[in-house]
Amino acid sequence: MPTLAAVLSEDNRALLRLIHNQRPPSLTALAELTGRQVPNLSRTLRMMESYGLVTLKKSAREIAPVALATRFKILID
Repeated sequence: MPTLAAVLSEDNRALLRLIHNQRPPSLTALAELTGRQVPNLSRTLRMMESYGLVTLKKSAREIAPVALATRFKILID
């Protein structure tokens, strides 16, 4: 549960919504939209990618984040 809470924190959910709505073409563009530093975003996005929440589309010169999930339903037994 603690890992899930960290991955789906309010900040990370807001980041996913922003990526989904704004479709930034690069991490630099996303940094400008969020006011966060590129290395910080890169770390967060790699972690989210490992959980299948985003994909990072690499082109020759840029990495574009793509949100794969923006809504979540958590069922606890």
